[in-house]
Amino acid sequence: MTEKKAFLTWEESVVGLQTDAEQGSARAQRLLAMRYLRGRGVPKDETIAFYWMQLAAQQNFALAHRSLGELYENGSGIALNMTLAGHWYRLAAEQGDPIAKKHLQRLAQPNT
Repeated sequence: MTEKKAFLTWEESVVGLQTDAEQGSARAQRLLAMRYLRGRGVPKDETIAFYWMQLAAQQNFALAHRSLGELYENGSGIALNMTLAGHWYRLAAEQGDPIAKKHLQRLAQPNT
């Protein structure tokens, strides 16, 4: 008798996540982007991560707005752009994301 596994591996779980992302789920798109950023179940690829994060952000998903801002701020998968980082942080902050609000406050501080 074959015993069922309680948990899927990163590689096994990415299949369903990829399907949901391709069908337009903003949550799945963001999670898939995070997988590509970290190389969990997929090869690490910041360009592909940026692609999926951008799709999620275009659906007005606050977490994706913040994450996209972080990608722009760090130059991950896209050229560093503090103006666009601030734009995406602002959109997330307007939806109540407390971390995005902190990012905006930090960006407003003069560099010392």
